[in-house]
Amino acid sequence: MENNLLLKVEELNVEYLLTDYKVDAVKNVSFYVRKGECVALVGESGSGKSTVAMAIMGLLPPYAKISAKEILFDGKDILKADEKFMSEIRGRDVTVIFQDPISYLNPIISVGEQISEALKAHNPKISDKEAQAQAIELLKKVRIADPERVLKMYPFQLSGGMAQRVFIAMAISANPKLLIADEPTTALDLTIQAQILKLLNNLRKEYNLSIILITHDLSLTSYLADRIYVMYNGQIVEEDAAEGIFTNPVHPYTKMLITSSQAIYQGEVKKLKDKIASLTEKEENSKVGQRCNFLGKCKNSAQECEKEPPLIEYDGLKKVRCWKL
Repeated sequence: MENNLLLKVEELNVEYLLTDYKVDAVKNVSFYVRKGECVALVGESGSGKSTVAMAIMGLLPPYAKISAKEILFDGKDILKADEKFMSEIRGRDVTVIFQDPISYLNPIISVGEQISEALKAHNPKISDKEAQAQAIELLKKVRIADPERVLKMYPFQLSGGMAQRVFIAMAISANPKLLIADEPTTALDLTIQAQILKLLNNLRKEYNLSIILITHDLSLTSYLADRIYVMYNGQIVEEDAAEGIFTNPVHPYTKMLITSSQAIYQGEVKKLKDKIASLTEKEENSKVGQRCNFLGKCKNSAQECEKEPPLIEYDGLKKVRCWKL
Protein backbone atom coordinates (compact mmCIF):
# COMPACT_ATOMS: atom_id res chain seq x y z
CA MET A 1 0.00 0.00 0.00
CA GLU A 2 2.87 2.39 0.77
CA ASN A 3 3.81 2.86 -2.90
CA ASN A 4 0.22 3.79 -3.71
CA LEU A 5 -0.31 6.04 -0.67
CA LEU A 6 -1.05 9.73 -1.28
CA LEU A 7 -2.11 11.00 2.16
CA LYS A 8 -1.47 9.54 5.61
CA VAL A 9 -2.78 11.18 8.78
CA GLU A 10 -1.91 9.71 12.17
CA GLU A 11 -3.37 10.79 15.51
CA LEU A 12 -4.54 14.24 14.44
CA ASN A 13 -5.85 16.49 17.22
CA VAL A 14 -7.28 19.99 16.86
CA GLU A 15 -8.09 22.28 19.78
CA TYR A 16 -9.74 25.68 19.47
CA LEU A 17 -8.18 27.85 22.19
CA LEU A 18 -10.80 30.48 22.98
CA THR A 19 -10.71 33.27 25.56
CA ASP A 20 -12.21 31.41 28.50
CA TYR A 21 -12.13 27.77 27.44
CA LYS A 22 -10.94 25.33 24.81
CA VAL A 23 -12.85 23.08 22.42
CA ASP A 24 -11.54 19.65 21.42
CA ALA A 25 -12.75 19.72 17.81
CA VAL A 26 -10.82 16.68 16.54
CA LYS A 27 -9.53 13.88 18.73
CA ASN A 28 -6.95 11.29 17.70
CA VAL A 29 -8.10 10.94 14.08
CA SER A 30 -6.11 8.65 11.77
CA PHE A 31 -6.87 7.80 8.15
CA TYR A 32 -5.23 7.38 4.76
CA VAL A 33 -6.03 7.99 1.09
CA ARG A 34 -4.56 6.01 -1.78
CA LYS A 35 -3.86 7.43 -5.24
CA GLY A 36 -7.04 7.40 -7.33
CA GLU A 37 -9.20 6.53 -4.31
CA CYS A 38 -12.24 8.30 -2.89
CA VAL A 39 -12.50 8.36 0.89
CA ALA A 40 -15.56 9.82 2.62
CA LEU A 41 -15.66 11.57 6.00
CA VAL A 42 -19.27 11.32 7.14
CA GLY A 43 -21.06 12.78 10.14
CA GLU A 44 -23.47 15.46 11.30
CA SER A 45 -22.59 19.17 11.50
CA GLY A 46 -20.00 19.79 14.19
CA SER A 47 -18.52 16.30 14.03
CA GLY A 48 -15.12 17.62 12.91
CA LYS A 49 -15.13 16.57 9.24
CA SER A 50 -14.28 19.95 7.73
CA THR A 51 -11.86 20.75 10.55
CA VAL A 52 -9.86 17.65 9.62
CA ALA A 53 -9.64 18.78 5.98
CA MET A 54 -8.73 22.38 6.83
CA ALA A 55 -6.08 21.19 9.31
CA ILE A 56 -4.44 19.15 6.54
CA MET A 57 -4.51 22.19 4.25
CA GLY A 58 -3.12 24.49 6.96
CA LEU A 59 -6.16 26.77 6.70
CA LEU A 60 -7.42 26.82 10.28
CA PRO A 61 -7.56 30.12 12.21
CA PRO A 62 -4.67 31.20 14.48
CA TYR A 63 -6.50 30.13 17.65
CA ALA A 64 -6.55 26.50 16.45
CA LYS A 65 -3.84 24.28 17.92
CA ILE A 66 -2.93 21.34 15.67
CA SER A 67 -0.94 18.31 16.78
CA ALA A 68 -0.38 14.94 15.16
CA LYS A 69 1.99 12.03 15.14
CA GLU A 70 2.39 12.38 11.37
CA ILE A 71 0.82 13.98 8.30
CA LEU A 72 2.39 12.83 5.04
CA PHE A 73 1.29 14.02 1.60
CA ASP A 74 2.83 12.23 -1.37
CA GLY A 75 5.71 11.17 0.84
CA LYS A 76 6.37 14.70 2.15
CA ASP A 77 5.98 15.68 5.80
CA ILE A 78 3.55 18.62 5.83
CA LEU A 79 2.87 18.67 9.58
CA LYS A 80 5.62 21.21 10.24
CA ALA A 81 5.86 22.70 6.74
CA ASP A 82 6.18 26.49 6.48
CA GLU A 83 3.57 28.67 4.76
CA LYS A 84 5.64 29.00 1.56
CA PHE A 85 5.71 25.22 1.11
CA MET A 86 2.02 24.85 1.94
CA SER A 87 1.02 27.63 -0.48
CA GLU A 88 2.78 25.71 -3.26
CA ILE A 89 0.79 22.59 -2.43
CA ARG A 90 -2.58 24.36 -2.05
CA GLY A 91 -4.22 25.00 -5.38
CA ARG A 92 -1.68 22.90 -7.26
CA ASP A 93 -1.48 19.47 -5.63
CA VAL A 94 -4.53 19.85 -3.38
CA THR A 95 -7.70 21.75 -4.28
CA VAL A 96 -11.04 22.25 -2.53
CA ILE A 97 -14.62 22.65 -3.72
CA PHE A 98 -17.36 23.85 -1.37
CA GLN A 99 -21.14 23.54 -1.05
CA ASP A 100 -21.86 27.14 -2.14
CA PRO A 101 -19.53 27.85 -5.07
CA ILE A 102 -21.11 31.20 -5.96
CA SER A 103 -19.88 32.55 -2.62
CA TYR A 104 -16.31 31.74 -3.69
CA LEU A 105 -16.53 33.13 -7.22
CA ASN A 106 -15.81 36.82 -7.77
CA PRO A 107 -19.17 38.42 -8.69
CA ILE A 108 -17.64 41.19 -10.85
CA ILE A 109 -15.28 39.03 -12.93
CA SER A 110 -16.44 36.80 -15.77
CA VAL A 111 -16.17 33.03 -15.62
CA GLY A 112 -13.53 33.05 -18.37
CA GLU A 113 -11.32 35.53 -16.53
CA GLN A 114 -11.51 33.56 -13.29
CA ILE A 115 -10.57 30.27 -14.94
CA SER A 116 -7.76 32.02 -16.83
CA GLU A 117 -6.44 33.46 -13.55
CA ALA A 118 -6.39 29.98 -12.06
CA LEU A 119 -4.48 28.64 -15.07
CA LYS A 120 -1.95 31.50 -15.02
CA ALA A 121 -1.36 31.08 -11.27
CA HIS A 122 0.27 27.73 -12.00
CA ASN A 123 1.70 28.58 -15.43
CA PRO A 124 2.61 32.30 -15.59
CA LYS A 125 4.06 31.96 -19.10
CA ILE A 126 0.77 30.93 -20.66
CA SER A 127 -0.70 33.48 -23.11
CA ASP A 128 -4.23 34.89 -22.90
CA LYS A 129 -5.18 32.99 -26.05
CA GLU A 130 -3.84 29.70 -24.68
CA ALA A 131 -5.57 30.30 -21.35
CA GLN A 132 -8.90 30.87 -23.07
CA ALA A 133 -8.49 27.71 -25.15
CA GLN A 134 -7.69 25.68 -22.03
CA ALA A 135 -10.62 27.26 -20.18
CA ILE A 136 -12.97 26.09 -22.95
CA GLU A 137 -11.53 22.57 -22.72
CA LEU A 138 -11.97 22.56 -18.93
CA LEU A 139 -15.63 23.56 -19.26
CA LYS A 140 -16.11 20.75 -21.76
CA LYS A 141 -14.50 18.36 -19.25
CA VAL A 142 -17.12 19.28 -16.64
CA ARG A 143 -19.93 18.79 -19.18
CA ILE A 144 -20.94 22.42 -19.71
CA ALA A 145 -22.68 23.00 -23.03
CA ASP A 146 -21.71 26.02 -25.15
CA PRO A 147 -18.56 26.81 -23.12
CA GLU A 148 -17.71 29.87 -25.24
CA ARG A 149 -20.94 31.52 -24.09
CA VAL A 150 -20.45 30.50 -20.44
CA LEU A 151 -16.95 32.03 -20.40
CA LYS A 152 -18.54 35.45 -20.90
CA MET A 153 -21.08 35.01 -18.11
CA TYR A 154 -20.82 36.26 -14.52
CA PRO A 155 -21.42 34.09 -11.42
CA PHE A 156 -24.88 35.57 -10.73
CA GLN A 157 -25.99 34.36 -14.16
CA LEU A 158 -25.17 30.72 -13.33
CA SER A 159 -27.50 28.14 -11.85
CA GLY A 160 -26.30 26.27 -8.75
CA GLY A 161 -25.31 23.19 -10.72
CA MET A 162 -23.50 25.21 -13.39
CA ALA A 163 -21.64 27.25 -10.75
CA GLN A 164 -20.44 24.03 -9.11
CA ARG A 165 -19.23 22.74 -12.49
CA VAL A 166 -17.31 25.98 -13.07
CA PHE A 167 -15.79 25.67 -9.61
CA ILE A 168 -14.77 22.08 -10.34
CA ALA A 169 -13.21 23.22 -13.65
CA MET A 170 -11.10 25.73 -11.73
CA ALA A 171 -10.18 23.08 -9.15
CA ILE A 172 -8.84 20.65 -11.77
CA SER A 173 -7.09 23.36 -13.83
CA ALA A 174 -3.74 22.59 -12.16
CA ASN A 175 -4.21 18.81 -12.52
CA PRO A 176 -4.18 18.25 -8.73
CA LYS A 177 -3.45 14.97 -6.98
CA LEU A 178 -6.11 15.41 -4.28
CA LEU A 179 -9.53 17.06 -4.43
CA ILE A 180 -11.32 17.84 -1.16
CA ALA A 181 -15.07 18.04 -1.84
CA ASP A 182 -16.70 19.67 1.20
CA GLU A 183 -20.48 19.09 1.00
CA PRO A 184 -20.31 19.64 -2.80
CA THR A 185 -23.99 18.88 -3.49
CA THR A 186 -25.79 20.15 -0.38
CA ALA A 187 -27.44 23.17 -2.04
CA LEU A 188 -28.49 21.24 -5.17
CA ASP A 189 -31.61 19.24 -6.01
CA LEU A 190 -31.36 15.46 -6.29
CA THR A 191 -31.02 15.34 -10.07
CA ILE A 192 -28.13 17.84 -10.08
CA GLN A 193 -26.56 16.08 -7.08
CA ALA A 194 -26.43 12.85 -9.08
CA GLN A 195 -24.90 14.66 -12.06
CA ILE A 196 -22.17 16.28 -9.92
CA LEU A 197 -21.30 12.97 -8.23
CA LYS A 198 -21.10 11.23 -11.60
CA LEU A 199 -18.88 14.05 -12.89
CA LEU A 200 -16.52 13.75 -9.93
CA ASN A 201 -16.31 9.99 -10.45
CA ASN A 202 -15.51 10.42 -14.15
CA LEU A 203 -12.80 12.98 -13.38
CA ARG A 204 -11.33 10.67 -10.75
CA LYS A 205 -10.94 7.91 -13.30
CA GLU A 206 -9.64 10.21 -16.05
CA TYR A 207 -7.03 11.99 -13.91
CA ASN A 208 -6.34 9.21 -11.35
CA LEU A 209 -7.56 11.82 -8.90
CA SER A 210 -7.87 11.12 -5.19
CA ILE A 211 -10.95 12.58 -3.49
CA ILE A 212 -11.88 13.26 0.13
CA LEU A 213 -15.67 13.57 0.16
CA ILE A 214 -17.01 15.40 3.22
CA THR A 215 -20.74 15.00 3.75
CA HIS A 216 -23.45 14.65 6.38
CA ASP A 217 -25.49 12.48 3.98
CA LEU A 218 -24.32 8.88 4.10
CA SER A 219 -26.44 7.95 1.07
CA LEU A 220 -24.32 10.19 -1.19
CA THR A 221 -21.22 8.11 -0.49
CA SER A 222 -22.60 4.88 -1.94
CA TYR A 223 -21.87 5.95 -5.52
CA LEU A 224 -18.48 7.60 -5.12
CA ALA A 225 -16.61 6.39 -2.03
CA ASP A 226 -14.32 3.36 -1.82
CA ARG A 227 -13.94 3.63 1.96
CA ILE A 228 -15.88 5.53 4.63
CA TYR A 229 -14.86 7.03 7.97
CA VAL A 230 -17.85 7.83 10.19
CA MET A 231 -17.18 10.72 12.59
CA TYR A 232 -19.03 11.69 15.76
CA ASN A 233 -18.03 14.50 18.14
CA GLY A 234 -14.52 14.81 16.73
CA GLN A 235 -13.70 11.11 16.66
CA ILE A 236 -13.82 8.34 14.08
CA VAL A 237 -16.34 5.83 15.42
CA GLU A 238 -16.33 3.40 12.50
CA GLU A 239 -14.30 2.84 9.37
CA ASP A 240 -14.73 0.28 6.62
CA ALA A 241 -15.07 -0.23 2.89
CA ALA A 242 -18.22 1.49 1.63
CA GLU A 243 -19.97 -1.83 1.10
CA GLY A 244 -19.15 -2.91 4.65
CA ILE A 245 -20.59 0.27 6.15
CA PHE A 246 -23.90 -0.23 4.34
CA THR A 247 -24.24 -4.01 4.62
CA ASN A 248 -22.79 -4.48 8.11
CA PRO A 249 -22.93 -1.28 10.20
CA VAL A 250 -21.80 -1.94 13.76
CA HIS A 251 -21.53 1.30 15.72
CA PRO A 252 -24.96 2.59 16.87
CA TYR A 253 -24.25 6.03 15.38
CA THR A 254 -23.54 4.50 11.96
CA LYS A 255 -26.81 2.58 12.19
CA MET A 256 -28.59 5.82 13.09
CA LEU A 257 -27.11 7.60 10.05
CA ILE A 258 -28.21 4.81 7.73
CA THR A 259 -31.70 4.85 9.24
CA SER A 260 -31.81 8.63 8.78
CA SER A 261 -30.82 8.43 5.11
CA GLN A 262 -33.35 5.71 4.39
CA ALA A 263 -36.15 7.54 6.20
CA ILE A 264 -35.55 10.85 4.46
CA TYR A 265 -35.42 9.36 0.99
CA GLN A 266 -38.53 7.25 1.65
CA GLY A 267 -40.49 10.28 2.87
CA GLU A 268 -40.68 8.98 6.44
CA VAL A 269 -39.46 12.14 8.14
CA LYS A 270 -42.00 11.93 10.99
CA LYS A 271 -40.94 8.37 11.80
CA LEU A 272 -37.33 9.53 11.72
CA LYS A 273 -38.02 12.36 14.20
CA ASP A 274 -39.84 9.96 16.53
CA LYS A 275 -36.96 7.49 16.36
CA ILE A 276 -34.34 10.16 17.04
CA ALA A 277 -36.41 11.45 19.97
CA SER A 278 -36.42 7.97 21.47
CA LEU A 279 -32.67 7.72 21.05
CA THR A 280 -31.95 11.03 22.79
CA GLU A 281 -34.18 10.67 25.84
CA LYS A 282 -31.31 9.47 28.06
CA GLU A 283 -29.81 12.15 30.26
CA GLU A 284 -26.41 13.28 29.04
CA ASN A 285 -23.57 12.08 31.23
CA SER A 286 -21.36 14.92 32.50
CA LYS A 287 -18.16 12.90 32.27
CA VAL A 288 -17.31 14.17 28.78
CA GLY A 289 -13.95 12.91 27.58
CA GLN A 290 -13.88 9.95 30.00
CA ARG A 291 -16.63 7.87 28.47
CA CYS A 292 -18.04 6.89 25.09
CA ASN A 293 -19.10 10.02 23.20
CA PHE A 294 -22.31 8.33 22.09
CA LEU A 295 -23.33 7.06 25.52
CA GLY A 296 -26.16 9.56 26.04
CA LYS A 297 -27.86 8.49 22.80
CA CYS A 298 -27.18 4.73 22.84
CA LYS A 299 -29.90 2.22 23.78
CA ASN A 300 -27.44 -0.65 24.25
CA SER A 301 -24.95 0.90 26.67
CA ALA A 302 -23.41 -1.01 29.54
CA GLN A 303 -21.14 -0.27 32.49
CA GLU A 304 -17.96 -0.51 30.43
CA CYS A 305 -19.23 2.35 28.23
CA GLU A 306 -18.34 4.75 31.06
CA LYS A 307 -14.78 4.41 29.71
CA GLU A 308 -13.88 5.85 26.31
CA PRO A 309 -13.47 2.98 23.81
CA PRO A 310 -10.56 2.77 21.35
CA LEU A 311 -10.96 1.94 17.67
CA ILE A 312 -11.19 -1.85 17.76
CA GLU A 313 -10.46 -4.06 14.75
CA TYR A 314 -13.55 -6.00 13.80
CA ASP A 315 -14.17 -8.43 10.95
CA GLY A 316 -11.24 -7.67 8.66
CA LEU A 317 -10.95 -4.11 7.35
CA LYS A 318 -13.60 -2.66 9.65
CA LYS A 319 -12.71 -0.71 12.80
CA VAL A 320 -15.30 0.39 15.36
CA ARG A 321 -15.11 2.64 18.42
CA CYS A 322 -17.44 0.59 20.61
CA TRP A 323 -17.12 -1.82 23.55
CA LYS A 324 -20.25 -3.79 22.59
CA LEU A 325 -18.85 -5.88 19.74
